[in-house]
Amino acid sequence: DYGIKQPKTVLINDPEKSVLAFDKLDTNFPVIMKTLRGSKGVGVLFIESEKSLDSIVQLINKQDEDTDLLLQEYIKTDYDVRVLVLGGKVLATMKRPVIEGDFRSNVSLGSKPEKIKLTELEIEASLLAAKAVGGVWTAVDFIPSRNREKDAPFIIEVNSSPGTEGIEEASGQNISKEIIEFFAEKKNWVKVPSECGYKE
Repeated sequence: DYGIKQPKTVLINDPEKSVLAFDKLDTNFPVIMKTLRGSKGVGVLFIESEKSLDSIVQLINKQDEDTDLLLQEYIKTDYDVRVLVLGGKVLATMKRPVIEGDFRSNVSLGSKPEKIKLTELEIEASLLAAKAVGGVWTAVDFIPSRNREKDAPFIIEVNSSPGTEGIEEASGQNISKEIIEFFAEKKNWVKVPSECGYKE
């Protein structure tokens, strides 16, 4: 609805139909699978074949039949970018190099964050992504396009409970202090409706 560029993504809403979900994705292996309630890179899987896809979906479903799974097109990259958005403004950014021997770039898994300056297109896409989920305090993760000045990034995730690990060091900011000061102002408080359930 917001015109945000993303990797091709489909929901696996039936563990018996994971291959049909893959067919809908209209891409080749490898693909990325995500549990919707993971954090710190846990619950993000690299799937290399139909056999792997089927058996992993069955295993996850056996552990918790209410787990929602997404399949996502794999876009090879050397790094991704995390943007902290607070109150409709970019608060801080960091470049997260992909960990050697892995496909993830989470600081909690060992990525060494670096400073990065966003392009206008990247700022616009990050603010739109935060707005699309009604986020006041969010982390937007994206894979940059090859031509960062001319093409919008691929938004891969919007995180509603971001940590500050790594980004304070990369940005040189006291982010925790800035968050506390923002929410100390009652005008910045937002009441949200209660969630009714996880299933679509």
